[in-house]
Amino acid sequence: MGLLRAATMICVFLLCACQPQVEAVYLQERATLADVKAVQKWVQVAMQPETIVGTNAPSLIPLIEGDYRMYWTDARLRGIGSATTPDGILFNLDEGARLTNAGAGQPDCVVSKPFVIQTADGYRMYYQAQADPCDDRAPDEMPANSRIMSAFSVDGRLFEREAGIRVDVGGSSGLSAAGHGRVIQQDDGNYRMYFTARSNGETEGLFVASASSVDSLNWQVDTSPILVGSHDPTAIQIEDTIYLYVSYQSDNFLLLESNDGIHFSPVSWLEFYDASGQRIGQFGDVDVFETMDGKLLMYGSGQGMAGVGIFRQEAS
Repeated sequence: MGLLRAATMICVFLLCACQPQVEAVYLQERATLADVKAVQKWVQVAMQPETIVGTNAPSLIPLIEGDYRMYWTDARLRGIGSATTPDGILFNLDEGARLTNAGAGQPDCVVSKPFVIQTADGYRMYYQAQADPCDDRAPDEMPANSRIMSAFSVDGRLFEREAGIRVDVGGSSGLSAAGHGRVIQQDDGNYRMYFTARSNGETEGLFVASASSVDSLNWQVDTSPILVGSHDPTAIQIEDTIYLYVSYQSDNFLLLESNDGIHFSPVSWLEFYDASGQRIGQFGDVDVFETMDGKLLMYGSGQGMAGVGIFRQEAS
């Protein structure tokens, strides 16, 4: 009995000793933006569709005929899958893939991280295109030489690849990799994209970049990054403010705000918790959706999650 008690005490000691180290990394990252004091708490309300695993990087849009459709990276389909929903909570899985990996030798051998917008005559999907490594699996991180490409659909289900590359690497862009593009249409009718990037010649150092377009096809990359150390953005405009949500370094999530869509200020950290109250580490690859009553839902995934979860902000 004495040996058992001693072993138990050792385990408890080791657990307690490890926890401050985890917290130190967590707090050390936040200390790089010491002026950001506010913290939002988001709590999981659902996991939809519940039967789907291996999904991430969701994109939810209203459909022309009503209801909504969510697109995501789907490892099982080797491409991009989707589901429809009337309310953003309850989903019905769409059969098959919306877009599949192109295969060896193609610039989009692996497709991932979709984002879809409505156009005058259908839907345009932006996606992260990976040529190498061509291993038929969705990447956990953005590989070198990733680009942003697009596909078009009349009905939001059958997408055909469009010619050309929306955000390329090298040349005038000055980038060595680009991916996870998220697009909004501003009040003047022009488009702005927020995406993850690396500079030429760098193997590390992700940042969120921005690009502009008048037709949603041809994009001009801005020369200055929005925030170094951040990645995998998503954006939503509510009235005159653009809210940009980004993963920051390894284990933080950050909200930035802007009135012009170009110059952003970080305003709040976000923390995500599962239904049991446990904080979810390394949360990211999100989309945000405004419900009919003006509330926001957040869709994303993190450590220990089997797929995309749905989160609401807890009242302060």
